[in-house]
Amino acid sequence: MFIQPMLMTEKTEPFEDRNYWFEPIVDGQRLQLHMSAGKVVLLTRHGNDATAQYPELHNVPLSRPADVVLDGEVACLDPQTGHADFAKLQERFRMKGMPRIREARKTMPVLYFVFDILMYNGVDLRELPLISRRNLLESLLENNHYYVKLKHWERDGFAVYEAAGRLGLEGIAGKHKYSRYVVGRSDSWLRIDL
Repeated sequence: MFIQPMLMTEKTEPFEDRNYWFEPIVDGQRLQLHMSAGKVVLLTRHGNDATAQYPELHNVPLSRPADVVLDGEVACLDPQTGHADFAKLQERFRMKGMPRIREARKTMPVLYFVFDILMYNGVDLRELPLISRRNLLESLLENNHYYVKLKHWERDGFAVYEAAGRLGLEGIAGKHKYSRYVVGRSDSWLRIDL
């Protein structure tokens, strides 16, 4: 069952707050992963099925067997710069034909930056604070060539904002550590563009 995503509210300036952590904004496509009994379904921000487009994401690197719903951003990274290449991701998303998609898995692989876990073994986690959901995600998901837990830094949004600027990123997200996962825009998740 598709879960309507939580969205960020725009904020014009970086800030410092001990109740927030800050993450880089990945120039990619919002993707929700549903895994039940080992079977993966990938859904876009609008609930469209993208499972066939990204076969490299079908093997979820969990530390123990579980049914989960993960939230994150999928991106194609430029091998020279390490920056997300949105045009290349769009090309991957629009590809037709399994032989071509399987080949693209090697020539332009995607990386899924996971930042939240919404369900775990049939339990809805959205009422838990973000910090609790993230602790579970940290213990459950292992990084590999196709999956990475999105890094976050505590309190100092100014430093993260400056680092994002030096790296040529779009901006940063400020997320209240104790926020619940709600449908639609929320002031608990803030987007600060560069």
